[in-house]
Amino acid sequence: MKTFEDLQTIWNQQTKASSNPTANDIIKKAEAHTKKINRNHFWTSAILSLTSLILISYYIIMDAYMQTTLNLGLSIMIGMLLLRILIERISVSKFNAIKTDVSLIEYSKLTHQFYQWRKKIHYILTPIVYVTYIVGFTLLLPVFKENLSKGFYLYILISGFGFLLIFGYFILKIIKKEMQLLDFLKNIS
Repeated sequence: MKTFEDLQTIWNQQTKASSNPTANDIIKKAEAHTKKINRNHFWTSAILSLTSLILISYYIIMDAYMQTTLNLGLSIMIGMLLLRILIERISVSKFNAIKTDVSLIEYSKLTHQFYQWRKKIHYILTPIVYVTYIVGFTLLLPVFKENLSKGFYLYILISGFGFLLIFGYFILKIIKKEMQLLDFLKNIS
């Protein structure tokens, strides 16, 4: 009988694990996800803005407006970055407009709308912007080939497309993470 009593003692000493999270736990997790999403929006805008500034500086320094192909390629690249920055700003304002002091049903409805908005951006607009950006870069290649040494042109070609491939991979990872966070917020009900 000693064994049964030992088992009973061990069983009684276990802490009760709550399988259902409390409302406080859900709110804390939602707030953490909200901060993460805001941080992602900030860094996306910052990186795109920095890239835009570099391309605009290059545009001015190289007198790109004087060469049609260079002008077109850089204009496309800069335009796509500025469009993406504008969309990120709109997303930030839409996300910040989601009121957390409303009913759970209303909050779920608002987050669902935002989730649908971001889905359209990530799965429709982002690929269009990305491909158009690559087209702009590709338009620059003949100008680079004409004006740069063969070795440096090869370097730009390999590193440029290599960067675009790696950047595309990271974009996909970031989109997947953001959609998971938004899905959590959307399904809080």
